[in-house]
This record gives sequence, structure tokens and C-alpha cells, in this order.
Amino acid sequence: MKTIWHSVLLAFQFFTVLPVHKEIPLTKRTITGMFAFLPWIGALMGAVVAAIIYCLTQWTASSEVLLTFMIIGLFALFTGGLHLDGFIDMGDAYFSYRDRDKRLEILDDPRVGAFGVLSVLFLVLGKFVVLHELFVQNKLSLWMLVFIPLLTRVGMSFYFLSLQCSKEKGLAYFFKTHIHHRLLTSLMLLTLLLAYCGVFVVSSFSIVPLLLMVVLVIAFVLFRQFTVRNFGGVSGDLLGASIEGMEVVLWVTLLLFV
Repeated sequence: MKTIWHSVLLAFQFFTVLPVHKEIPLTKRTITGMFAFLPWIGALMGAVVAAIIYCLTQWTASSEVLLTFMIIGLFALFTGGLHLDGFIDMGDAYFSYRDRDKRLEILDDPRVGAFGVLSVLFLVLGKFVVLHELFVQNKLSLWMLVFIPLLTRVGMSFYFLSLQCSKEKGLAYFFKTHIHHRLLTSLMLLTLLLAYCGVFVVSSFSIVPLLLMVVLVIAFVLFRQFTVRNFGGVSGDLLGASIEGMEVVLWVTLLLFV
């Protein structure tokens, strides 16, 4: 039971802004558990956002612009901008058009360049436009705000498990060497099973959740190839970038096909 509690605390400590002022042992069991709980942390953040959006739509005259801003802003607030920071670093590194070693060096550089700023600007603006259109066209359901953050984090875990690290140092490499791969894979599959059982009921057995899964798998396969070709493997920044990028891909899917 203590291991489970430590895993939950680690998930909050590393992937949210929730202050966890406690030294938690970083063992294979707790780190594996941390990644296992990460999708549910995403779902929890989504549930809070969905509750706030519901209250705003029911009890205020909030416009679609304000609702869209609240969704983007709240997720960025809850994660402390961690994933956006990874997307910025990936943009700086990739659009430098340098060799692989230099790109990895840029990933580690805490400074932000012009390419990183432009990358995150287009990401946020793109997400804003798509979410706004979903509101305007009355296509956005509250369950989507809960399900998409969960789904992208499951995808991120499989992506992480499928690749070697781009460098043998850093937090991502430490986590990679402290994960029970088979156990985490089993837990991710169990998470998908439970999540889909719930979302099918909530969505009145819509095929949309299955469509999102198909698109997510294709997008992650393409992103994996992009990662190997340009960076030689995975890193912490690329993990964060994958979550941000895949969320946009799934929102676009909903806009085009729902």
C-alpha cells in the first residue's frame, strides 16, 4: 500500500504543480507505479477542467473564446507548463537543422530560441482555434476533456517503452532504467480497458473513442520515426512534446470527423 501511495505522490510531484514536500524513494516499483498512475492524473486534471467548464456554461454567459482560453490555461497551470517547455525545446532543436549531437545539446539548453517560441506559438494558437471551433460547432463534450489527457499519457508511456534514450544521462534515462517494462505495459493495457469501458457508457457507445485510438496509434508511430531519425531516441523534453502534440492531433480529429 505504501508503494502505491508513493507512486501517486511521485506522479503529482513530477508531472503537476501540486507541491509534494516529501522525499519519496525512487525505486523500480515506485517509478513504474508513477507512470502507471500518470494517465489517471491526466484524467483527474481533465475532470477538474470539465467541472469548471460545466459551471461556466451553466451559470454564466461565458463566450466560446473564454471557455477555450480556460481549457488551455488550466491544463498549462496544472502541469506547470512542463509539456509546453518540452515542445519549445524540441522546436528549437529540430528547426536548428544541425546534426544530431547539436540537436541533443540544444534540447538540454535551458535558453529559449526563436524557433522554440514560434513552435509553441503555433501549437497554442492551433489548439485555441480547434477548441474554439469545437465549441462553436457544438461538438465538444465534457467526457473528451477527461478522456484525451488520459489517452495521450497512455500513448506517451508506450512511446517511452518502445525507444532507447537519446543520451545516457538525465531524468528520462534514470526513469528508463528503473521501469519494469512488462509490468508497465500490462498496467497501461488495463488502464485502456477500464477507460474504454467507462467512456463507451458515457458517450452512449459512440465509435469516436475507437477513432481516437486509431489516430493516436498512427500519430505516435510517425512521431516515433521522427524521434529516431532526428534525435536518436527519446528524452524528457520529447515526452512532454509528445503529449502536447498528440492532444492537438486528437482535437483536430474530433473537429474533422465528429
